Amino acid sequence: MARRASVGVVARTRYGGSVTTRYRCNACGNLTRFDVVETTTVRAFYHYTVGGELTIEDPEVVSSAVESVTCRWCGHGRSVDVIDETA
Repeated sequence: MARRASVGVVARTRYGGSVTTRYRCNACGNLTRFDVVETTTVRAFYHYTVGGELTIEDPEVVSSAVESVTCRWCGHGRSVDVIDETA
């Protein structure tokens, strides 16, 4: 998965990784608003204090899969494509 020409924004995930995928809805032209359902498996070190407070350290994404992408503007995912910036 890649992006279209000169769009250099890389979002940070809550697990410290980065998101480098851009989408385009060919039905309505949307490039900015999508509902993405993703399943992610993370391995992390859980450190609890004596008082029971949790700190999560060293998160590592073991696997990640995008289940579906739906356009927020027109409401369906039938025409949503991944934008290829390398082309």
